[in-house]
Amino acid sequence: MKVVPDAGRALPLLLLPLIAGCLTSRVPEVSCWNLEYSGERRAPAADARFGLARVSQIAVRAPYSSTSLVVLRANGTVAFDPYNEFAAGVVPLLKGVVFDAVEASGRFKAVVEATSSASAASLVEVTVSRLALDCRTEGSRRAVAELLMRVVDGRAIVASANGSGEADAADGNYGAAFSRAVSQALSEAAGRL
Repeated sequence: MKVVPDAGRALPLLLLPLIAGCLTSRVPEVSCWNLEYSGERRAPAADARFGLARVSQIAVRAPYSSTSLVVLRANGTVAFDPYNEFAAGVVPLLKGVVFDAVEASGRFKAVVEATSSASAASLVEVTVSRLALDCRTEGSRRAVAELLMRVVDGRAIVASANGSGEADAADGNYGAAFSRAVSQALSEAAGRL
């Protein structure tokens, strides 16, 4: 006698290639974006307000501190874009941008990085409170950045300023848009010190 397999048990095995994605369309690639300083560069003036400064601390508040691109939605929630992310953690990417912005501000006679052995009179600290793709307005995508920059001498805060920036991101070039927004925020804060 010939045994016929139970169709109920065979169906899941036949559907396994579909469930595993073998016969489905290609998954879109993840785009990894970099951040670069894109602001104006001023030469340090002989009468710069501050002497040699060290960029010492960069902090990014949650939920903006990961590699994921944070999307602000109209209903007040945030989402994490699964197909667009930063090329590394936000803090490591910001280190070079902050250094370039502080150096380009003309407010300091010279600037060194945190790893330098030079003796700096002042420390520069930056806290980023927002770094997101703002999609709260229908039909609009804007890269937004908000931050606080402090100059610390010894253990005293001698100057502090906020900065904000935004850039149109409708073309999908998020690296350029976020670079412009962050550069604008840093330049604004440094200019107010």
